[in-house]
Amino acid sequence: MESLQQNLKRIQVLLKNHTIDAMLCTLGQNFRYVFGLNAHPSERLIVALISPLSEPLIILPCFEIGNVAQGTFLLENQLIGWEEIEDPFALVAEKLAQLHVEEGKIAISPQMPYTMFSRIQEKLPKAQFCDGLSIFEEARISKTDLEIEMLKKASNLSAEGIEAAFKILSEGMTELEVAKFIKDYYAERSNGEDSFVIVQFGENSSNPHAGPTSRKLKKGDVVLIDAGTTLNGYWGDITNTTFFGTPTEEFLKIYDIVERANQAAVLMGKIGKTGQEVDAAARQVIQESGYGEFFTHRTGHGIGLDIHESPYMLATNENPLLLNNVYTVEPGIYLPGKFGVRIEDDVYAQAKSGVRLSTPKRRFWA
Repeated sequence: MESLQQNLKRIQVLLKNHTIDAMLCTLGQNFRYVFGLNAHPSERLIVALISPLSEPLIILPCFEIGNVAQGTFLLENQLIGWEEIEDPFALVAEKLAQLHVEEGKIAISPQMPYTMFSRIQEKLPKAQFCDGLSIFEEARISKTDLEIEMLKKASNLSAEGIEAAFKILSEGMTELEVAKFIKDYYAERSNGEDSFVIVQFGENSSNPHAGPTSRKLKKGDVVLIDAGTTLNGYWGDITNTTFFGTPTEEFLKIYDIVERANQAAVLMGKIGKTGQEVDAAARQVIQESGYGEFFTHRTGHGIGLDIHESPYMLATNENPLLLNNVYTVEPGIYLPGKFGVRIEDDVYAQAKSGVRLSTPKRRFWA
């Protein structure tokens, strides 16, 4: 709860710094970041009113007050209920008027559906609305020590699930069967939190994001697994690639290039370097080895409560890395119709280089 209150204070300071009078935040990861509530949006309005100068309010259906009260640090008088026969959008306008910001600059969280936004806009014709994405990105982009610890646990569990799957591979297993094994592995160890699994055998691995199929494993197949799970809402995201059988010279050559590209990008990821420079570090290794055209995606993405968030490791990102920015490093080479190799780590920016959140076992065939 103390950590959530610090997150709220960070948002309030940013609203003040950006001369924004209020923020309207609906359910989603940004709502969870501030209030700790992990709930799925529905057609019924649940929205937080965050002001830089006053205590926040949550407007919600009356029958949800008990559930929300148990999950947040707010007092009951900060939970404003509306009955099914009432207009909740009029209640939003009323509360903003009480804060004297009905004609002010109001930020809207990225998760708010347009249908809800348009109803609020009708009730506040003199307000100036703006996108609240930049506020949340600025608040969430550098992780606290507590967030780093949760991300480390999620990253390690994500790596362990892939390694456990490598140990049970047998000829004739399908991609779907391996994916289910990993999903079950995560569910048993993470209280059933969210997870994702991509399993690709042989030629399927040459498509960077193909989903698992009924394709059966056979000797001589490359096995690429990209998987991750959450702990307390924070994601791990790991990719490991191995060979089923005795690795070929071509596979070992490609693997070595990708492994060196991964290492170069991790080392580049120190405070002050840009996403552009991290991307270039990985790309240079692959290009100089003659495989630049087969590295077809960015080098990485930020990771936290969302599996893809800022900062992004790509050629157009000229923003410097900050202390405890957390992101993936995942270079790959994909040879059409043959196989692909990707090696992905979760990394956080420190003074001298990037630091891996976990240490997955590589070269699993050795």
